[in-house]
Amino acid sequence: MAVNYAAGLSPYSDKGKCGLPEIFDPPEELERKVRELADLIRSSSNVVFHTGAGISTASGIPDFRGPNGVWTMEEKGLSPKFDTTFENARPSKTHMALLGLQRVGILKFLVSQNVDGLHVRSGFPRYCLHVPRVCPRCVA
Repeated sequence: MAVNYAAGLSPYSDKGKCGLPEIFDPPEELERKVRELADLIRSSSNVVFHTGAGISTASGIPDFRGPNGVWTMEEKGLSPKFDTTFENARPSKTHMALLGLQRVGILKFLVSQNVDGLHVRSGFPRYCLHVPRVCPRCVA
């Protein structure tokens, strides 16, 4: 898939708040949140993750509303910057962590809006990956 996939998207007027800065927690807060997430996962009978464009930013593919997102750059009259192509991008540590959770039987389903193919490239089984379909009547 071409790196200019965003140019082929249908016009969309309400893109939400674009360009907000990313927030990075201090190490001790991140550690607390990771432990809390691990506890929630351990105590759950069914685990489903839903991912969007943000999961692939570490792989060099921009999101939409982030500081350098596709729609943020569009608002500024600039073209988005890609550090890679979809074909050359490699799954991030997060993609691989989700695969690990699936392989040990914790993660039952993964819902993703992404079109970059990184979940499949990570080895995540297609039968556990669900991609929402858009109703043609809803976007007409």
